[in-house]
Amino acid sequence: MSNAQSAVISIPELLGLTLSYLPVRDLLVAAPLVSKTWQALTLTPALQRALFFQPNPASEYVQNPLLAEVFLPFFGRRSRDLWSWPNTKAIKSMPWSKAPEAFRRPEASWRRMLVTQPPIQMMIITETCQGRGSVRGRRAELNDLSLRMGYLYDLTIPLVNRVACWFFVRCVHDDNRGAELTLTVVYMQQCTLGTTRVLDKAFYSDASKYIPIGFGPWGDPPSRSRSPSPELRLALSDEESGEGSDEEPDEESD
Repeated sequence: MSNAQSAVISIPELLGLTLSYLPVRDLLVAAPLVSKTWQALTLTPALQRALFFQPNPASEYVQNPLLAEVFLPFFGRRSRDLWSWPNTKAIKSMPWSKAPEAFRRPEASWRRMLVTQPPIQMMIITETCQGRGSVRGRRAELNDLSLRMGYLYDLTIPLVNRVACWFFVRCVHDDNRGAELTLTVVYMQQCTLGTTRVLDKAFYSDASKYIPIGFGPWGDPPSRSRSPSPELRLALSDEESGEGSDEEPDEESD
């Protein structure tokens, strides 16, 4: 090891600056195992901001790369094709399904992670129900969130846990208004007869809490969801033939 490398490692401020350039996964999982010094450094305000545990108002807008990797359905690329949006099958394909006990732990670190830096303060939820000959929609707006993944997950899962349901999460940043997130949920009511839940309790965190949503009244939905297409109705056959679960969560958003 060179003298310069030794100097960096021996000076906490320089070591902390160096560690801040590590990928989030390495900084979270590997760095604390190196030594007690490295573990202590990951708890400093600067590295807590780098880990998305503490807000960084001065940061350029960036999504949490580790969350985007592990919770891909919540960070997917936007598509105009409704049937290509994530659904419960996409939820089941997440790493969560391979280690549910680790993800369900109340103290799991992902729950405390901010979705973006700077943190998202506003969340807009639109829900569209396509029934027999009618299409209805409603909307809610949540503010002052400093949105963390635990809150987003707990809110989303009860809304999308249906046999024929698609959702899309979109993060938008504006230099004047800051970052905001839109959750769009579309489901087919006629396909929810009988077994209506697809995800069992293995996909609910042990720390999950019922989050009341102040939806406005049902009315006309966004124009893109007003008329279900024949292709969409045909695509429903795959959803209806999938395995469901009769087990319901303890709480559900209305």
